[in-house]
Amino acid sequence: MIRVIGANPAMDRVSVWPPIRLGEVNRARSVSVLPGGKGFNVARAAVRLGAKTTAHGFLGGRVGEALRPLIVADGVIDRHTTIAAGTRVCFIVVEPEHERSTVLNEPGPTVSAAEVEQFLEALRDDYRPDDLVLLSGSLPDSVEPAVAGEIIAVGNASGARTMCDIHGASLRAAFRQRPWMVKCNRDELLGLIEDGEPDEATVRRHRGLPPSELAVEMSMLRERGPEIVVVTLGAEGALLADAAGVVHASVPQVEVVNATGSGDLLLAGLAVGIDRGDQPRDALILGAACGTAGTTHLPPELPPDFDPDHWIARISVEALEPEQ
Repeated sequence: MIRVIGANPAMDRVSVWPPIRLGEVNRARSVSVLPGGKGFNVARAAVRLGAKTTAHGFLGGRVGEALRPLIVADGVIDRHTTIAAGTRVCFIVVEPEHERSTVLNEPGPTVSAAEVEQFLEALRDDYRPDDLVLLSGSLPDSVEPAVAGEIIAVGNASGARTMCDIHGASLRAAFRQRPWMVKCNRDELLGLIEDGEPDEATVRRHRGLPPSELAVEMSMLRERGPEIVVVTLGAEGALLADAAGVVHASVPQVEVVNATGSGDLLLAGLAVGIDRGDQPRDALILGAACGTAGTTHLPPELPPDFDPDHWIARISVEALEPEQ
């Protein structure tokens, strides 16, 4: 079972526009509505790939109730905790002529301490030793970052393999509980290495590092707990560090329609591969294939005609020798 913990879900409104003229009346070409937030992106893709998948988080108000049948229609098992406050709505504005996507995220709902405890208790009841537990996205602003660590700790205590793909203080709190796998981008990798928020000059320098130097940092991070570290590099693909070293999965150039959610699709493919028994390096290939295919499709999900074999054949993997 793949259990996706997306604590801060949303209703996503994805719209396509001609070039937007600020300060004037604009009319959308099309609008679609779907369960949103990184957790739903991951869960929906995992189901498409054939995995039995549950989604856990907080849903409330009319928006939350409207999302529940959409979740079920996607084939995802709904295990959300009901809260008093309303679920957020987020807007993804796509301008194809500018090759630009703008994401407008509303703040998350207020979640009480009692609702957080109810949520954690439900996780304790649900987790099983053969589960993959994916903590994805963000926590609502009202929820302390330490809760991310509690989610990982509960999963570890159950014997499940825990994976996290979050950011900021929540990522650092989860990391301190030694998840089985960490997925992050370049900037988040730096934050874990420094155990804090680095200054802008350090971030700019770090963004220019070649994959071989990132491999050194990933290997260092593994020594602090996780068995697997994955770093996404956008159009440059992704890196994976495990006990055997570091590999670089390179992806083909494609015509990008909407890159929003591509990292979530990568995580879904990676998790599904691992869940069905693939070695992590082989699972990374499926993940990279999913993430790349997702950029060619408007909604943050796998294209309707997604053919794993077609995309997998376009991913190349090489072992890296970390620079010492």
